Amino acid sequence: MTPVTPRELLTLLITGGVLWALIQFSGLKFWHTVLVFGAGFYLATTAAGSQVSDLVSRIVAAFGH
Repeated sequence: MTPVTPRELLTLLITGGVLWALIQFSGLKFWHTVLVFGAGFYLATTAAGSQVSDLVSRIVAAFGH
């Protein structure tokens, strides 16, 4: 098992906080969240996963992290 990096932990915490806020304040259903996460994990396993990862890394780098 690989250790979780601080960047990954921060990403998970931000994503969790945003999802919690959406569920609490905008009426997002929990099963919608599960469906989106499932689609995201599936996308990450395809050939597009490396492209998405590169894009996210560039966006994070643009903010100076």
